[in-house]
Amino acid sequence: MSKFVNTAAVLAAAFATQAAAHTYVKEFEAGGKTYKGFYAANKSGGDDSSPAWRTNQGWGFQPVFGDKINSPDIIAHMDAEPSPFTAPVDAGSDVKFTWQHDGECGGEEVGWDCSHHGWTATWLAPCGGDCANVNKEDLSFFKIHQAGLLDYPAGTRYAEGGDQANTGYWGTDEIFYKNSNTQTVTIPKDLPSGNYVLRTEVASIHNNGAVSERQFWPQALNIAIQNGNDNAAIPAGIKATEIYSSSDPQLTFDLYQHEAGVTFDAPGPAVA
Repeated sequence: MSKFVNTAAVLAAAFATQAAAHTYVKEFEAGGKTYKGFYAANKSGGDDSSPAWRTNQGWGFQPVFGDKINSPDIIAHMDAEPSPFTAPVDAGSDVKFTWQHDGECGGEEVGWDCSHHGWTATWLAPCGGDCANVNKEDLSFFKIHQAGLLDYPAGTRYAEGGDQANTGYWGTDEIFYKNSNTQTVTIPKDLPSGNYVLRTEVASIHNNGAVSERQFWPQALNIAIQNGNDNAAIPAGIKATEIYSSSDPQLTFDLYQHEAGVTFDAPGPAVA
């Protein structure tokens, strides 16, 4: 079968499953406790015992599309507002995100779909006070974790279609198909104690073509870092609305026809 036919088949599958491929952080584990993510028809339905920000993402776990990469919606999803609750977390400890996804690749899937591939990145921004009162557009984020296009493991679906046509193995593949929908991230130990916004995100570039068709699921949670290093400096950050540029190679990457063996990190600055 030709590369053209293979590519056409992959694209058809991607568009056919688009409606099912939506997600959010379903659970957040930190400091020995498990918190529910935000899941409601609109942001008026928040849970005051969860650090998850309220959004208008809706019941369908809708993405933020690529035409909004420099708008406030990319910070923490649609019309996001901080939670009044902040979760305590020790510096140097692990936190775990569980993303919504049910089913297996090749069967019926809800919450993600195996035609989708993209990066993940996690960021922190100091609140300078109570995170419940922050202006999200003023937050300055530094990256603490990322996983982009990682590899092309032989003998797997990630290496099918020829050297220039395979999709590769991405950070999102690791979350949804290796780690049972979870991602564990370490909070840096050399940070001052205080209140921070923890922003995590998955993205997919399965919709080839215009950058406006790329899809993003940013999520934010309030955390209070305890037992930190108060002599340490907070790393320089960047506003979330400045993380992406429409010319980023990751955003313009052709998932189905590209340079053989290419890999890269998530967009934005390096891990601090």
